[in-house]
Amino acid sequence: MDDSRKALQAFLEIISFDRIVSILLLCLIAWLLLISIEFLLKQLNKALPKYRLIWNRSYPFVRLFVWLSVIIYSIVGIIDPHENLILAVVGSISIVIGLATQEPAKNMIAGFIIMINPPYRVGDMVTLSGHYGEVIKLEWSVTWLRTFDDNTVMIPNAEALKTAVSNANSGALDEMVVVKFTLPMHVDHKKAIALAREATQCSPYTFLNKPIIVNLGNEYDLGDFLQTITVKAYVMDVRLEKKFMSDINIRVLSAFKNAHFYDEQQTPTP
Repeated sequence: MDDSRKALQAFLEIISFDRIVSILLLCLIAWLLLISIEFLLKQLNKALPKYRLIWNRSYPFVRLFVWLSVIIYSIVGIIDPHENLILAVVGSISIVIGLATQEPAKNMIAGFIIMINPPYRVGDMVTLSGHYGEVIKLEWSVTWLRTFDDNTVMIPNAEALKTAVSNANSGALDEMVVVKFTLPMHVDHKKAIALAREATQCSPYTFLNKPIIVNLGNEYDLGDFLQTITVKAYVMDVRLEKKFMSDINIRVLSAFKNAHFYDEQQTPTP
């Protein structure tokens, strides 16, 4: 008990008005620095969109480094406490965190794990807690997603590590998009595959450095056999996923209609 009182008294003695002002000024400089860095990264995203994911992924580490530097310098350089006081304060803080803030501590530890060994990064298209969207911000305790409905979703990092994570692009700027079409069984499947491939190649959103795969299948629906054409192609930017899917649908369906696939009637077998 006496040791705790002595530690508290020593702590109050080293906290002065000048030191508090110095710490606040240091925090203000760090905050302005991070705002400037974030603004610079946004300008780089506009100027060099090809490297957008690299700029965005570097910011969480920069922010972590800046605030850790502020904390360390504030303690060592400005406050400069006695060694015994540091041990006492660290012990007290550890007890408080362990008893009162278990869930926030879990989220912060999970956020640190995600940054060091990431299942996803800023710019990835992921499914987290039933929400699908782009990771726009990765903080110590939460992950922020932007869905295609333009909603911003906040997910605790501890929750993200509990469940399976579906990552559509895994750090790449491009990602695979799958679009499925159904056709009557009598349609020439070779011609349908060729038309689907050609229409997909003509899309301005197609990333042509990766292959376009067209698979043939079949299914039974409402008492009738149908053949399925599944197009698997890569979009050049994950943000264009929905536009790419819509464009493929328009182009392939137009090609099928121009070929009169949906107008033909099955010729009876003699």
